Amino acid sequence: MKRLFFIVVALVAFNIYAAEPYRLPFVEIQNGTIKIPFIEQEWVLGTERADWLLYLEKGMLKEHKSMYEFHAVTAYNKPYHSDGLSADVSKIYTYGVLNCNEANLYILFEWYVDVNENIVFKSSHEFGSYIVEMLTPSSARNDIYNQICKETI
Repeated sequence: MKRLFFIVVALVAFNIYAAEPYRLPFVEIQNGTIKIPFIEQEWVLGTERADWLLYLEKGMLKEHKSMYEFHAVTAYNKPYHSDGLSADVSKIYTYGVLNCNEANLYILFEWYVDVNENIVFKSSHEFGSYIVEMLTPSSARNDIYNQICKETI
């Protein structure tokens, strides 16, 4: 009986530590610059278009549920110049909450990164103020919704 109890406790503890949520690898350089290095092994290709690739954090595809912490990165094949930021943007990292039942993505943070992986702009939004509807047919967001949520509805 003690052995069974020990095994159950060990399995519960393993699941708690194994379920560590994904976090972006922010790196602060001595001059105060903050970078987000793109480590491709931590991502899986979700969808692509002619000008960009959209990667998803691997953990989102491990199990199906109705809500997810959403981590994605849009990597542009050719960086685009943003006049508002006065910088060339090569990637946009997105963090939010994906609600599969409502088919909505609630974006909370976005980090715009230049070709050297330096953060050039960060935007933050209150929950519910920036909502992306996921069911637009033939769109990248619909591709992502189908991959992540299809089995949960």
